[in-house]
Amino acid sequence: MNESNKKNVLLEVTSLAMKISRKYVEPYSHPKSPQKYTQSQLLTILILRAYLKTTYRGIIEIIETSDQLQKRLLLKRLPS
Repeated sequence: MNESNKKNVLLEVTSLAMKISRKYVEPYSHPKSPQKYTQSQLLTILILRAYLKTTYRGIIEIIETSDQLQKRLLLKRLPS
């Protein structure tokens, strides 16, 4: 298989989760919420956590080291 034909499954899962979650959840839980992260971003992080069978801290470390994941998640900063 050609290198250019290979897809990063983790990035594909991230894109799909973001797309679907935007369709079904409101951007923010409340109009007066701090609005640091959208509900779609947080839900996608939880989906990735389950997909990779890791802890919340583990998925944050993975996202921290991947610029591509941060771009797909549209993150300006990481949740703590």
